[in-house]
Amino acid sequence: MKITEIKNSKKLWPLRNLVLWRHKILLDCGIEADLKRSTFHIGAVDEDDNVLGTSTYINQTNDNFNDTVQYRLRAMATHPSARGKGLGKKMIEKGLDKLKQKKVDIVWCDARIEAAEFYKKMGFQTVGETYDVPDIGPHKLMYYRIDDK
Repeated sequence: MKITEIKNSKKLWPLRNLVLWRHKILLDCGIEADLKRSTFHIGAVDEDDNVLGTSTYINQTNDNFNDTVQYRLRAMATHPSARGKGLGKKMIEKGLDKLKQKKVDIVWCDARIEAAEFYKKMGFQTVGETYDVPDIGPHKLMYYRIDDK
């Protein structure tokens, strides 16, 4: 299994559909930010080039933070068959390394409640109360200051 940057975001759609967005059809699992030059994807890929983990990093500002250079972590998922192997941790670490190279101040995410503990273990902090994302469920706003790494 290798942790690598994935250039073709369409390769991520099946995993996004399976784990994150079952309420959508496959063709709706792309997001507008996938097409931006500043967006990048870190994934876990097996020896047969199957994507078993995905994370997308988007240059996007959140008004809850005053930092100049912000990125959003979105659409992070690990295939059920590949969980418990540290892939999520490795994807975040590789993503944080790339953000540090880009001189990003902060990365933030809308974390599903069931994933909040994972992000906390990775050093993310929580802001505000739980909120609901339609069709998906309860979330927490979480962030990580790149200079903390």
